[in-house]
Amino acid sequence: MAASIADVAAEYIRAHRVERQSLQIRSDGLVELTVIQNLWADRSGHPRLGIDEAPVTVMRAIENSQRGHVLFDRVRESPGLVAYRLR
Repeated sequence: MAASIADVAAEYIRAHRVERQSLQIRSDGLVELTVIQNLWADRSGHPRLGIDEAPVTVMRAIENSQRGHVLFDRVRESPGLVAYRLR
């Protein structure tokens, strides 16, 4: 079974938590979200997306997938910003 985008996002956040000082993923972290999408694309054989498309794809996967709901909890929402904490 291939890992979902939510699985790759959770793995990335766990691996980088020391340097990030947080277990959150935020919609305004465009570069980080693009890296996560590209890691998932490389593993799953899907095309890589650019910084204009990848962040939306990752956030949508977390919001709308069963794995996203299992791995993440929405902790903040304001105009232009959504944050999910790794459970």
